Amino acid sequence: MERRVMVAFVICALLTALPFAVRTAEKNLGTEGPLSLQPQNESIVSNGVYYIGSAVSHEGSDLLCVVPAKAYVPEVGTEVTINVTVKFKHAQPCQYSDWKITTENPTNVEIVGESETKLSDPYTAFKQYTVKVLGNGTLDVVFKYGSGCPYGSEERVTVHFYVGVPSEEEVANTSTQIPELNATEKVITGTIEEVNTAGRYIEVNSTKVFIRGKWTDDEGKEYTWRDMLFILKVGEKVEVTATYEDGEPNAYEIKINGKTFVKG
Repeated sequence: MERRVMVAFVICALLTALPFAVRTAEKNLGTEGPLSLQPQNESIVSNGVYYIGSAVSHEGSDLLCVVPAKAYVPEVGTEVTINVTVKFKHAQPCQYSDWKITTENPTNVEIVGESETKLSDPYTAFKQYTVKVLGNGTLDVVFKYGSGCPYGSEERVTVHFYVGVPSEEEVANTSTQIPELNATEKVITGTIEEVNTAGRYIEVNSTKVFIRGKWTDDEGKEYTWRDMLFILKVGEKVEVTATYEDGEPNAYEIKINGKTFVKG
């Protein structure tokens, strides 16, 4: 998981864990208009429940962010609101439109309510779950890409639930600051000047392009980021389509030696 991506994407998710955002989102989900979530600094404690951090997955081109990453409840049977945001690389609707947000593998928790999935804009989807905590447990939240989508298969995070209270250090280290997410796309063409395994990047035309996550070629074969760096060799010509997130170019499509590799 890229640290910069996590920091950037927290914008949509961290605020939705807060009490004001839960109320705002519930109100907006009952209307036809887009969600209106504004940055605020409020307590991360609501009705005795501690909402701690966010869980982010960015294996493919889209990003999944879930708030909270951890929830501490005062007693068994307490209900917790889980807020799920997906940021799409491509505007919706797209040709792989049967994507969905779902949950799997509940352990000591029960889903007692869920909202419809709503698009707040063509690039952002939002959904809420109400979870009853039956003890220390976990729940997987999953975003499944549409059938046949070449840009990914799924994004998955695990939310942890505890009966009790978090440590003072854990609470103090949870940020409620909400930076902006700015993602732009650029095609970089040229000769590979450097392949850096430690830094997980290649350099093309004096630009460092980072290689993250899992990859698939045009024949369906899968590769890790390390496999891709082995394939990409200094001196070879390459065309890289990258998304700039917080100013850092992250590759999501690579064309080299007549083959196309897609992240996801």
